[in-house]
Amino acid sequence: MFTEIRINRRYRSNENNIPKDFYIPLLEHARLYKRAVGYFSTSALVQLSVGLAAMAEHGGNIQIVCSPKLNREDIEAIHLGYKVREKAFVDALEVSLRKPLDKFEEERLNMVATLVAEGTLTFKLAFMETNTGINIFHEKIAVAYDEGGNRICFSGSMNDSENGLTDNLESFVVFCDWKSEDQKAYIEETEQDFDKLWRDDTQKVRVLDFPKVILDKLLSYQKGQVNYQIDKEQYCSELSDILKPAFIQMPEKVTLLDYQRQAIQKWCESGYRGIYDMATGTGKTYTALGSIEYLAKSLDNNIAVIIVCPYVHLVGQWQEDLLAWNTHPIIAHSQAEDRQWEKKLTDSFKRFRRLKKPFVCVTTKDTYISRKIQQVVEYITDEMNVLLVVDEAHNAGAAKMSNFLESRIKYRLALSATIERFGDPSGTKHIYDYFGKKCIEYSLEKAIDEGKSLCPYEYHVIYAHLAPDELEQYNQITRELRHYLIYEDGKRKLSKAAQIKLFQRKRILAGAREKISLLEEAMEPYKKEKYILVYCGACNVFNEETQVYEKQIHQVTEMIERKLHMDVHPFTAQESVSERMEIKECFAKGRYQVLTAMKCLDEGVNIPNIQTAFILSSSQNPKEFVQRRGRLLRKAQGKQKAVIYDFVILPRPFGAIHCGDFEKDKNILIGEMARIQEFAQAAINQSEGFMVIDEIQQAYGVSIDLEQEIECRKEGEFYG
Repeated sequence: MFTEIRINRRYRSNENNIPKDFYIPLLEHARLYKRAVGYFSTSALVQLSVGLAAMAEHGGNIQIVCSPKLNREDIEAIHLGYKVREKAFVDALEVSLRKPLDKFEEERLNMVATLVAEGTLTFKLAFMETNTGINIFHEKIAVAYDEGGNRICFSGSMNDSENGLTDNLESFVVFCDWKSEDQKAYIEETEQDFDKLWRDDTQKVRVLDFPKVILDKLLSYQKGQVNYQIDKEQYCSELSDILKPAFIQMPEKVTLLDYQRQAIQKWCESGYRGIYDMATGTGKTYTALGSIEYLAKSLDNNIAVIIVCPYVHLVGQWQEDLLAWNTHPIIAHSQAEDRQWEKKLTDSFKRFRRLKKPFVCVTTKDTYISRKIQQVVEYITDEMNVLLVVDEAHNAGAAKMSNFLESRIKYRLALSATIERFGDPSGTKHIYDYFGKKCIEYSLEKAIDEGKSLCPYEYHVIYAHLAPDELEQYNQITRELRHYLIYEDGKRKLSKAAQIKLFQRKRILAGAREKISLLEEAMEPYKKEKYILVYCGACNVFNEETQVYEKQIHQVTEMIERKLHMDVHPFTAQESVSERMEIKECFAKGRYQVLTAMKCLDEGVNIPNIQTAFILSSSQNPKEFVQRRGRLLRKAQGKQKAVIYDFVILPRPFGAIHCGDFEKDKNILIGEMARIQEFAQAAINQSEGFMVIDEIQQAYGVSIDLEQEIECRKEGEFYG
């Protein structure tokens, strides 16, 4: 009975464990559950199942009203008539279903499918009858009955989704009909609203039975007997740690290439220490996973693995890959879904030390050097089988990280496409001193020539000019930077205070106003195409319409949707692992024509379907633009080549150049020409890029040794 359990008036996801504190005890006593919620997707089904196990075991009935996630093309199709509308719904629902990520998702989807097959769980489909692409079915209400007829109702901001239960700050309020007449009246009204929905008797909203083809696909998740203890195993006990797969295993569909196997062999011969210097897109992560698997087997799984990434989004990528390799890592950082990760890491280390139980922890560099992890690291001894993997290991050469490269850690592996630190030879030396020699050096040019992991590409330059006020701001900051020079060991360096100024200067180049209109013009011929990436800068730009500053990625996304009428979706570091998988799957199937992204594609994220890229970010750091290029060249089925459009910043139009301007503009120009040369030299249309470099020099009336200028710039760019 509901009256026997503790029910709070309000729940907030930052204060409560929503599954454990509310859903599981509520639905364990429920016999009828009515729920109206947001979009239909695999992750929504997984989270919707939380609490249903006990209800299903004891008998009950579940009614769910949800909505398809429609894109602009779907909405246009709906307006054509019923049959087209039904097909649009089927397409939208079908693309929302994906393979389960892990054993828990398998069990939960099996349970949902079984409940549907038994008639215990019924879905209905809601949509706005006058759908404009802006108005959506967004109601989130629920009513539950227990065997005595007591009712509970709850409503609030939370969706049944992974973000809703774990990531977002969400809240909802709860009403119990036995507590007061006011609460009883509210429940009566809410249940009437739901029942009207269920009967398709709500103004502006249509509610239909679920398409049979989607129900059939849903039933494909059914795999046998339902595990009715799944809620308690996952949320209410320590059994979840025990039940998760112990260690790493290569998926059947993965086959390592010759150069990857050779790298692993060299690493083993080097005492399980070394560096994988591999071009972006050539499979560093899978080579590392193969290395971990090999070492673990040789040690009979008596091993602890700590993987350190520079950014949170990379942790998510490793988590996704480790799940595919049948391993559940401990995810350790300030934004981790599991707020108990610190305790889990400590407990896992104790089990490893005493019982030789293996574990994998994936963390960020900032969390790794924090006390939360270092208090575990300090107990590592020389005899323990601990492996430290540092992804994008060029970051490990910085003093902040290199001071925490513990000498007692026996096994070491560094991964990077650009292991040499730009302008920091001492930092580069730290990396080699700790990790050892290169076990492989696999360049982008070699990868393209061999055709095993990367495809050929075309490279085209689009000139974008700074507005006069932008150029003046850039030059003003450059003049100010000269005042922040300090001398250390006889060398000129910038003080820490200058880093803010340097960051501001880079953002001027990244956010040049002219880029948005140029992008619209360049993308016009691609309006009917798909597999397009627009790489935005991490900067704010002024919106002429709203008269406010906003992130460039937001303005670009809105322009593509509103003016080009293309299906576009942002891809940022904010999405959960399952959401990223859904976005990538929708992109692979062509439902999203365009992805807009920024920093999260610099390092580690794998979206091989990209065929055309528009790069707005104008990085002048070789590490960044080399990585971005490799990310675009990953091979995929049907992908013959990639096409890259690079927005190159010029300080002023060619017609406005005067004698002496080269010295004023040199800092920008050398950086841009260095990137053009790097991109062009491996491109199919190599000569086009070199002609651009010649055109810039001719416009300024100079002839320079670009290689020499690039070498000088390794220090000069910071204050020149």
